[in-house]
Amino acid sequence: MLEDRGKAKIKRLLTERSLTSHMNDTKWRELCAAVYSELPFPPAYQAKRVFDEDAPSLPFAPNYLGDWGTTPEAQLDLTIEWIRIAPRYSVHRGTLISPEIRDCSDQLRSILDRLKLMYAEKDGFFTVFGHS
Repeated sequence: MLEDRGKAKIKRLLTERSLTSHMNDTKWRELCAAVYSELPFPPAYQAKRVFDEDAPSLPFAPNYLGDWGTTPEAQLDLTIEWIRIAPRYSVHRGTLISPEIRDCSDQLRSILDRLKLMYAEKDGFFTVFGHS
């Protein structure tokens, strides 16, 4: 019963904001599996949910990784408006040496194209749309 009320609330928000759905659990699962198994590292991402007021921020080259491998359907679901992915990872090499920046932009683009997902690429970030 509670789950039905949650879904009804999400559907009402989508209707009020005139948002169209582009993703479902299967597509999120395919994306998470491909990112986890095909990229050299799981890139950090931030998610904006349909009920969030503010958009999250994400560093250009985070020094942390994304959680793509553990129960993706619990993290990326019907409530996701979009996720912004930073396809770079900053690796600390020492106090006096600047960090190494690893980049997987080309591989990520290839995955998104192959899975035929709706996304945009801007300022070095990839935004995958759950709804738009």
